[in-house]
Amino acid sequence: MPNAQRHIIIDADLNDATQAMEITWGDQHRSTYPLKYLRAECPCAQCRTERQEAKANPNPFRVLNTGTSPDSWRIADLEEVGRYGLKITWGDAHSTGIYTFEYLREICPCEACKAARPADDKPFVHGIYIPGS
Repeated sequence: MPNAQRHIIIDADLNDATQAMEITWGDQHRSTYPLKYLRAECPCAQCRTERQEAKANPNPFRVLNTGTSPDSWRIADLEEVGRYGLKITWGDAHSTGIYTFEYLREICPCEACKAARPADDKPFVHGIYIPGS
């Protein structure tokens, strides 16, 4: 049975110096999410579809709309949604994705969490084409 505390946020902070969101989870795991990474992993239907299409049809000339300008990964507003997620309004006014606590934990970019995830064999990493991958 998974640890129930893994999806409970104990503390969260936006670090202006590193342009990252830092979260301490109920199981004491600490996650640091660069804002550019969070924007690229937006869970809304439009962004998910765009990422899936890019992975299904790799093209070195494809430019994804997700997080392409510096304003797009600046947080304009942040609000809690119930007891299960965060709604982020980005600097480019995009705000349709709800980052559930479960999803945030799933995309934790720390080395331990990345190593525990199944490998992705597609040549796109967060919307950026990596030739020869």
